[in-house]
Amino acid sequence: MMKKNLILIFGVFFLILSCTKEEVIEKYDNGASKLVYLYKEDNGKKIKVKEIHYYDNKQKRIVGGFDKDGNKTGEWVFYFSTGDVFAKADFTNNEAGSKWIVNDNKAKEIVSSEDRVLSLHFAEDNGLCDIKVKKTNGEVFYKFFEDFSICQKINTIGNIQQGESISWYENGQINSIHYYKDGMQDSLYQVFTKEGGTLIKGQYKMGKKIGKWEYFLSDGTPQGVEIYDVDGILLKPRQ
Repeated sequence: MMKKNLILIFGVFFLILSCTKEEVIEKYDNGASKLVYLYKEDNGKKIKVKEIHYYDNKQKRIVGGFDKDGNKTGEWVFYFSTGDVFAKADFTNNEAGSKWIVNDNKAKEIVSSEDRVLSLHFAEDNGLCDIKVKKTNGEVFYKFFEDFSICQKINTIGNIQQGESISWYENGQINSIHYYKDGMQDSLYQVFTKEGGTLIKGQYKMGKKIGKWEYFLSDGTPQGVEIYDVDGILLKPRQ
């Protein structure tokens, strides 16, 4: 009896597969598939049921399904070019649910199913561009590059920037680090090269530059120093 049931299940599975056809919509210059549609035919009309986006190394980038009306439905999964999962969420009638799981490219979870999604935006190819979530200690805005690596992280409380704000280059190096207090820059401010060298280093106090500010070329050559008093008045301009 069990053997008959297994045969029946596999038969239904292969019947579904046989009813679904694949069409390559877009290719990379190297000939690898970039976008593939899976569809079924109904009275001679193609109905898209799934789309799969690929990186040029043939790893999947985005996989998601559609209902009969062409709206996103079910689980959508987004991948890094390594094949690791970047994000996943359920869709209903083209709307993303409020529960997302998002990882950085070091497999660290930065958005959990416990966080509440406040806003999110997608690119034309359905890739996730940015997401803002409510956490227990405030809100966090994340922006991503095309390969889903982190571009920017901003902490806010009630839409006012608070605490650390970081931006990255596409190679994963930190671009800048700065801090906010009640919406104004406060404390350390640093800008870096793509190789990790320092370009600018200084301090803010409630939106005003204070103390010593140092400037460098990309090769590390010093490019001058500015000195400000505690009220933000320039005492020594950069030569």
